[in-house]
Amino acid sequence: MKDANVGPISGEASPVQTSRRTPVLELQDVAIRYGGNLVVSGASFHVDEGEFITLLGPSGSGKTSLLRAVAGFVPASAGRVLLRGNAVHDVPPHERDVGMVFQNYALFPHMTIAQNLSFGPRMMKIAPDEIRARASEALAQVRLERFVDRYPHELSGGQQQRAAIARALAMRPSLLLLDEPMSNLDARLRAEMRVELVALLKRLRMTAVAVTHNQEEALAMSDRIVVMSEGAIRQAGTPDEIYMHPADAFVAGFVGDANVIDASHDGFTSAGDSLFRTGSGTPIAVAGDPGVCRRARQLLVRPEAIRITGGHPDASPREGINCFGGRLLSAAYMGAYTELRAQAADMQILVKLPASSDDRRLAVGDPVTIQWATADVRALLP
Repeated sequence: MKDANVGPISGEASPVQTSRRTPVLELQDVAIRYGGNLVVSGASFHVDEGEFITLLGPSGSGKTSLLRAVAGFVPASAGRVLLRGNAVHDVPPHERDVGMVFQNYALFPHMTIAQNLSFGPRMMKIAPDEIRARASEALAQVRLERFVDRYPHELSGGQQQRAAIARALAMRPSLLLLDEPMSNLDARLRAEMRVELVALLKRLRMTAVAVTHNQEEALAMSDRIVVMSEGAIRQAGTPDEIYMHPADAFVAGFVGDANVIDASHDGFTSAGDSLFRTGSGTPIAVAGDPGVCRRARQLLVRPEAIRITGGHPDASPREGINCFGGRLLSAAYMGAYTELRAQAADMQILVKLPASSDDRRLAVGDPVTIQWATADVRALLP
């Protein structure tokens, strides 16, 4: 298990620098069971003041269970959950100083937006004047002042999301938890709302933990990402570290598109780079840590780092290490880029070309030459 307080431990990325202050949230070897099923095992990470952390993983990875354990809705069967240094295992949810935004927003349908925002503070026995002030301030922060007397069904999806966030903000929590907050929005609105949400949280200096399975969302919004799979934390770090220095093949394939190539270490090139060979003997050079390369069994090449040009492989003077002849298998126009797949030696390679590239006009069946730099290959540890 990799401790989420640091970046990848593959030797290719430096540790994340963290504050010496007491974290707002800290999980220490937390395990969660549903009956006899272990759904989270040994989860450890912390969240500093003002950070936006995303728990990223596929369905069933344990990320929502972990979020609910922080909120107090699910008990941890082992380990410790600490809020500002204090263990909260016996503290009920309404006393944890945590705000929760649920996936379906969970707004009370029979209450106006103002009443929805007032409900939590009223349960906290806050004075009526203070409740009105909090509700007014929270609605202003999400720009919903004009909708104070409307009911949830009278709002759009984006407005309901902002109302759910405002309701959590009215509680003035030390920590905001967001469970798939944008999964019910269409693609365009989701892109707009993630920008608005990050700007709002930074403006309020709010500390937040979000759950999502959307890699693009996690990369765009997070200060750090905790990648989970099958109840375990696979890697944690900044978006750049997670994308450029994945700890293993799962992280490489789950966070962004990736070409993961099975290959074994076979010495070094004359330039001093590590030399790998695929099962059929195709050579690939890697400019990476020799110690990591000796143990690696797979290589990663991101599709946007690959150059593809037309031309018969036999006529290409460039063919050699990290330069391969092949044929184009498919081409799909995606708007901002064209997605190409080509067969080169014993590898099927995914390539992403900018929409402005002339090479995107290659036709299926055309001979092509594929190449990438040694610095663009990452050795993946088992």
